[in-house]
Amino acid sequence: MENKEYLYVGRYYDTDHNYILKIGTTDDLKRRAYEHNYNYRKAKTHTMPRDEKFEYIWTLPLSKYNTLRFEDRNRQRWIDENFGDFIRNDRFVFAEKPARAIIKIRKEYEIIL
Repeated sequence: MENKEYLYVGRYYDTDHNYILKIGTTDDLKRRAYEHNYNYRKAKTHTMPRDEKFEYIWTLPLSKYNTLRFEDRNRQRWIDENFGDFIRNDRFVFAEKPARAIIKIRKEYEIIL
């Protein structure tokens, strides 16, 4: 049986109260959330405050090849549509929380934020 990976969208608020969205892939959601919490608290920009935590808003299990392909496609679509300000590591910054995000695989998934 093929191992599944997850395509995910997660979020946190930074020290300036910006809403941060992250699109990514992982084979272990719990471990990856721990890594985001650790790394974003030490980030030079859009730092996560100590009392904040990274949370998943949406996940979908797929094959490893598909998670990477759909992560790249959706990240590029968000960049092309000016959906927030893109910063490295696939994070998107918003001064105010958007109402929704759209992920397109074969169909569109509307994520209410």
